Amino acid sequence: MSIINTYKPPVLQELTEPAPGPFDVYFNGPVPERLESPRVRLVPYVPSVHSKAFFDEYQKSPELEKFLPVAWPDYPSFLTWMQNNVLSDPKALVLAIIDRTKGNDGENIEESIAGLIGYLNCAPHNLSVEIGPVIILSRAQRTFVSSNAIGLVLKYALDLPKDGGVGYRRVTWTANPNNKASVRAAERMGLKIEGEMRWTWVMPLGKDGGLPPVDGKRGEGQGRNSTLLSLCWDDWEAGAKQHVEKMMERV
Repeated sequence: MSIINTYKPPVLQELTEPAPGPFDVYFNGPVPERLESPRVRLVPYVPSVHSKAFFDEYQKSPELEKFLPVAWPDYPSFLTWMQNNVLSDPKALVLAIIDRTKGNDGENIEESIAGLIGYLNCAPHNLSVEIGPVIILSRAQRTFVSSNAIGLVLKYALDLPKDGGVGYRRVTWTANPNNKASVRAAERMGLKIEGEMRWTWVMPLGKDGGLPPVDGKRGEGQGRNSTLLSLCWDDWEAGAKQHVEKMMERV
């Protein structure tokens, strides 16, 4: 019996500006038009609307990239990586974080954009999803923005449809084990550490992944482990939902 394999790797799309025309979010799960709290709004990330404002602020703080398994030295590299690694993946949805207390209730994107958040590895058949990427811009750190943004994506994933959510059973979060702030942010919102996954990322050349070099026969780039945290439906119903809502209300 003969077999065939018609798969072909996607062609890399190199971008210098966002692609023109309507933006297809290309997501395998429900797409919210917006998620809101009194102080934060999440909307689907549209490169032509949000990418320049986000990157202009992002590049002011090189420390933001320290623990990320990516390297964006310039605007085209950011656009290209996002398009080829996240936006073209049907299991991923990126949301722009808007600070509603800035820029006329968030209408001025340059003043109000506060970061990016979203979903990865969405598996509707298993009712599970991962939160990511999570990038809070420096000007919005140590404020209400992080707790509200994380809370909104948790609520949308774990709330039942009658309460405005999609009713998934499991939400995960992965972080660089050395990024203690990311792990603490997840734990503060009720997620629990399940363990450490080994060799989950191949890092960009020249970037430290925290692991010893490979044997020289398995590609270039250092490796990185990931701390895995989760929040599940039974946790949600047993008080985690109320905890998240309380965290979102804090000043």
